[in-house]
Amino acid sequence: MAYQALYRQWRPMTFAEVVGQEAVVKTLKRQIETGRIAHAYLLCGCRGTGKTSIAKIMSRAINCQNPNHGDPCGVCEPCRAILAENTLDVLELDAASNNSVDNVRDLLEQVRYPAQVGRYKVYIIDEVHMLSSAAFNALLKTLEEPPQNVVFILATTEPQKIPATILSRVQRYDFGRIPAPLIEERMTLALQKLNIIAEPEALQMVARAAEGAMRDAFSILDMCVSSTADGALTAAIAREVLGASDRDFLFAFGEKLAVSDMAGIMHAIDTLMRAGREPQVFLKELTRHVRALLAVKALPENAAALLEITDEDEKRYRKQADSFTSERLLRMMDELMRAESEMRYASAPRVGLEVAVLRACAEQKGEDTAALLERIATLETKLSAFIGQVGSGQLQPVQPQQKADTKPQEKVNAQATVADKAKSTPLPPTDEQAIWEEMLKLIAKTEPPLLGLLKKERFVGSQDGVFRVQVAFERKDFTLLQLNKPARRDVIARALSEVAGKPLAFEAVLDGDGGAGKEDKLREENLRTLTSTVGRDLLHVDENDKL
Repeated sequence: MAYQALYRQWRPMTFAEVVGQEAVVKTLKRQIETGRIAHAYLLCGCRGTGKTSIAKIMSRAINCQNPNHGDPCGVCEPCRAILAENTLDVLELDAASNNSVDNVRDLLEQVRYPAQVGRYKVYIIDEVHMLSSAAFNALLKTLEEPPQNVVFILATTEPQKIPATILSRVQRYDFGRIPAPLIEERMTLALQKLNIIAEPEALQMVARAAEGAMRDAFSILDMCVSSTADGALTAAIAREVLGASDRDFLFAFGEKLAVSDMAGIMHAIDTLMRAGREPQVFLKELTRHVRALLAVKALPENAAALLEITDEDEKRYRKQADSFTSERLLRMMDELMRAESEMRYASAPRVGLEVAVLRACAEQKGEDTAALLERIATLETKLSAFIGQVGSGQLQPVQPQQKADTKPQEKVNAQATVADKAKSTPLPPTDEQAIWEEMLKLIAKTEPPLLGLLKKERFVGSQDGVFRVQVAFERKDFTLLQLNKPARRDVIARALSEVAGKPLAFEAVLDGDGGAGKEDKLREENLRTLTSTVGRDLLHVDENDKL
C-alpha cells in the first residue's frame, strides 16, 4: 500500500478527535443530538484548523443511523458509504478550481433529487470565497429557500470576501488557531505509533512553525521523520528541516544588538549565510525573539504561558530584556516587520536582512517624538542603574576639595576671564528688521510650512512690542486666517522673544486698500534692496524724491 501522509492518517474521524475547537464541536453536537439541523453552515478560520474535517464528520453524523452523542458510528450503511465516497448523498466542490456560475448550476441541478442512503444530502463547498459574483447569485436563492433535507456546509479562510447576502443566510462558526501544546500532544501520539522518540524542543519548534495549523504541523513532522536516524527526532534535525536558527545564536545576536556591535552583527549574519540559512527564515525568527523581549517587559510575571516557552527560557528573556528600553524594542520590531514584508520582493535578501538589522542596531536620531522618547528612556535606564550603584555602595560620591584663599593675582585673572567670556557672548539684536530676519531663520528649522507663509507677506515693523506682517488682499481668506491662528501666533511670538531676549508678540494685518498701497510697498522693497547692496551708512534717501 502506498505511503499516506501523516496529516491524512491523523485526520479526525469523530468530533471527539477534533483538537482545539471545543466551542464549535459542542454546538454542532448539540444540534445533531436534538435534531435541529440548519440548512446552511459557514466554517471560517485559517488553514489546517479542522474546517473540512468537521464538515466531513458532520455529513456522516447527520446521516448516521446509530449516532453516539452526536458522533457518527462509522459502521452503519450511510457512514460506510460516505467514508468510501461511493454515494451521491455527499458532494464536495473545490471553489478554487470550480468557481464559475456553470459549476454552481450543475451542483444545484442535483439538489432536487432525494438522498439515496441517508436522510440528508450534504453539499460541502471548500474555499467558497473564490466563487465568482455570478456563482454567488446563483447560489443565493437556493440558500434562502433550500429543498427539504438538503444541507450546505461552506468553508473559507477569508470570510470578508463573502457577500453579506450569503452571510445572512448561514450559521457562521469561527475556528481559532490551535494552541502549540495541543499540537505537540497530537504529534507525540503520532510519533508513538511510529516508535520514534522526540526531544521536547524539537516538537516545540515544529509547533511554533505551524502557527496554529495542525495540518502544517504534520507536514513538517513528516519531513522531520524522514530525516530521523535510530528512531530519535532531535532538535538539530528539526532545526535543519526548518532552516531555523539555534536559540543560543539568537540570544547571542540579541546581545550584539543591545550594545550596537555592528561589526559583530555583520560577522554573525555571514556565519548564518555560510551555514545555508535563509535570510527570510532568520528574520522571522529574530522578529519572534524581539517580540518575546517585548512581552516579558510588558508582563511582570507568567510570560511563559503567553509565549509558549519554558520557565527557564522566560528567565533568559527577562535577563536580556533589561539591556533594552521598551521604546527601542518597539522601533526594532517596526524595522524588522517592515523588512520582512519588503524582503519578499527583494533581489538580494541578504542585503535586505543586513540593512534591517543595522537599522535596528543603530541609535535613533532625529527630532521626532519617537526618537526623543527613545533617547529619554535610554538616559532614564542609565540613570536608574547609576543610582542603584550609588545606593548599594558600588560607587562613592567624590567629595569636593577645599581650596585655599584665592590669591589677588588669581582673582584678577578670574575676573578677566569672566569679562572675556561676556565680550565673546553675542548680544541679542535690537534692530527690528534684524530680529525679524533671525526669527525667520529659527522658524525655518522647526516650522518650514509656517516659514513659507511668512516669506510671502511684507514685514511692516513693530509697535509696542507687537511685530506685524501685512497680508495681501487677495490672500486674506487663507494666509491671514492661518497666521492669526492662536497656535501659530504663539509659535512666532516665542521665536521673536527668543531672538530678542525679551517678550514680544505677533499679529498679521490686512492690506486694507486691496491695491492702493502697492506704490508704498514697492518703495519699501526698493529701499530694502539698496540698503542690502550699498549699506545703510552709505545710503541717503531724499524723502521728497521717489525711488
